[in-house]
Amino acid sequence: MEPIIKVTLPKREWLLRCYSEQEDVMTLEVHDGGIDVFLPSGVDGVRLEAAQIAAFREALDEAIAQAEADLRAAARG
Repeated sequence: MEPIIKVTLPKREWLLRCYSEQEDVMTLEVHDGGIDVFLPSGVDGVRLEAAQIAAFREALDEAIAQAEADLRAAARG
């Protein structure tokens, strides 16, 4: 049976928990074949622990795949 609820647009934003002075999130966003990385407001850097490193790797891999798809689509058309 075909699902009724479908994702019709590719994922373009990933929110990742990270450690800073306040527990916060960093964001990865894909736009026009590029990846933007946004740290929590007012933070110069963040520390990622083991589980967060795995989540970051997974999110970055997904973002790279989407950016490559955007670039391929732009090259075709």
